[in-house]
Amino acid sequence: MGAINAAPSPLSITGGGPPLSADFASWIAAAPDLADRLVNEFAPVATTLTTQQAYWIGLNGWITDRLSGPIMNGEVTVDELGAQTWAVYASSYWGGLELREHWGMPPAMERIGMQLPQHPFIEVQQGMVGLLRQRLEAVHGGGAACLQALPAILRDASPNGPIHGSGYNAGVQVVKTEDPPIGQRRPHRTPRPAAVRINSRAFMRVDYDMPTPQYLKESRSAFERAVTSHPEEYERIIRGEHGETNLRDVWKTAVEYGNLTWGGDAQDGWTDAYWEESIRWSSTVNFGLEAAGQAAFVALLTGDEDAALRAVMCNVIYLGASPGWLLGLLDVEATLPTVG
Repeated sequence: MGAINAAPSPLSITGGGPPLSADFASWIAAAPDLADRLVNEFAPVATTLTTQQAYWIGLNGWITDRLSGPIMNGEVTVDELGAQTWAVYASSYWGGLELREHWGMPPAMERIGMQLPQHPFIEVQQGMVGLLRQRLEAVHGGGAACLQALPAILRDASPNGPIHGSGYNAGVQVVKTEDPPIGQRRPHRTPRPAAVRINSRAFMRVDYDMPTPQYLKESRSAFERAVTSHPEEYERIIRGEHGETNLRDVWKTAVEYGNLTWGGDAQDGWTDAYWEESIRWSSTVNFGLEAAGQAAFVALLTGDEDAALRAVMCNVIYLGASPGWLLGLLDVEATLPTVG
């Protein structure tokens, strides 16, 4: 699937735009027209949802995959990146609003003792600005600059890093679906063995019981070729330089963190339909995250500047995903937009 159709959009989103500080807006641009075009492309998929209470989480997951493919195929320009990043951020925010409106604030934050910033909307977006600046300066510098930036991006031990983000996001699906000690499936949920296969031991290995897109298949093959051809360099990158965090530890921590944040009664209030859709679309979110991490290794192992550029660009569009969900959950005075 290539460029997004620029034709007029019969469906449009009304109201409910996400918060956007001046600093944040200087790096990404609000793009309601792009969101409307994506909503129209999503319309046939929306009819397959088992509940319309999962519309926004579905749109969010679908958008990440829809935008990741053309980036990984080299079809997106740097100038288009800001609007696409906003689309992921906005749909993540709406997904958070949807979850809180229907089922209240998840207990995950209290469980992990999360200390929210005094001014969350300002501070969360300021943090995003710093990450965007680092990545976009590399992107504007071209493939060579992205090669220089990738080692630090890979070691970002937060959901903003391609390795941690993929491990955590897939790990959350395991928590929902697998029985102990792998996960924490609740007794009233239908067993879903291997809905997503991931563990802390198999570095960057994820399997889904749903079709994977072509760009991810190609990314996986390129990753395997690069690792097989450069096994010693692969291990050196994973180990890092003296004092750097081993990437296997980043992966292990990410996968296990999902067990802490979304285990136990975190989803007890959800309907079965929303629970199923959350697995479907949160797994879909992982496609681009996985591809970006693999492309980063291909770039570093082979010196491929095009792969480096694609890896950083794909990572960029995900930078607003986790913060967007957080702000959607916290924005108790906001209401969901309408589509019509």
